[in-house]
Amino acid sequence: MTLRTLALDWSLDGPVGAAFLVLAAATAFVYLLAAKVGTRRDRRHRRWPRGRTICFLTGMSVLIVDLYSGVGTEADTRLSVHMLEHMVMWVVVAPLLAAGAPLRLTLFALRPADRRVLARWLHARPVSVLTSPVGSVALFTAVLLISHLPAVYGLALRDDYVHELEHGLYLLTAVLMWAPLVGADPLPRRPGPRGQLACVAACMAPMVLIALWLRTAQHAVYGHYLATLGPSALQDQHTGATIMWTACIPAFAAPALAPIRAPQRRRQQMRSQRATA
Repeated sequence: MTLRTLALDWSLDGPVGAAFLVLAAATAFVYLLAAKVGTRRDRRHRRWPRGRTICFLTGMSVLIVDLYSGVGTEADTRLSVHMLEHMVMWVVVAPLLAAGAPLRLTLFALRPADRRVLARWLHARPVSVLTSPVGSVALFTAVLLISHLPAVYGLALRDDYVHELEHGLYLLTAVLMWAPLVGADPLPRRPGPRGQLACVAACMAPMVLIALWLRTAQHAVYGHYLATLGPSALQDQHTGATIMWTACIPAFAAPALAPIRAPQRRRQQMRSQRATA
């Protein structure tokens, strides 16, 4: 496998993959349309922030490259590439989509009456629990751990419908998990500094756990890759484990350090104000 293969070996992965691509393109179109409608309806004609739009569209573009380039194609034959595909979704695509503030955009585009209805719905107990830091992290962790069970993982590799459902769940739960950390959307519950640190640790724990399991296993835990790679499947599995834990640590380092840096910035601002007073 070469970088040329990863870059040029594009594939739609059957009709289910094509449908997922159409859905991704439609989502980007609806986002742009909502930004235009919101600007037209706003009394002061405020424009939706361009930076939010860039983040969201970049996330959708990276998702398409991740799933349909050689990364997505080679993921069916190599666990290491499959792990790379999933890590890109979790630590690149999801935070970019969360930074695009899709919920805030929805409120921006709706009429006042519909906005109030959505606000009440967001504060309903089931939705409030799922979008809370604890609920979103628990959901992400559950999907992550269950999907890596050999029986479930093997089913996703054999069935395109299950595979695309897995991708949808990964994306949805990862965006829900990142939303409180990014803080772009007006969620009912947002974590404080200690809560952010706890969320980061809770997100990293299942990834590190799975990586350790794959790295210390003395055999290929997923028979599919043993059939495609033969004896080298174990080495590829160890590579996949390395990709998982080395990618998750720096990805969560920024939100982990943010609560530490914030008081330092406030102290610096206070010193500057005293100096200029």
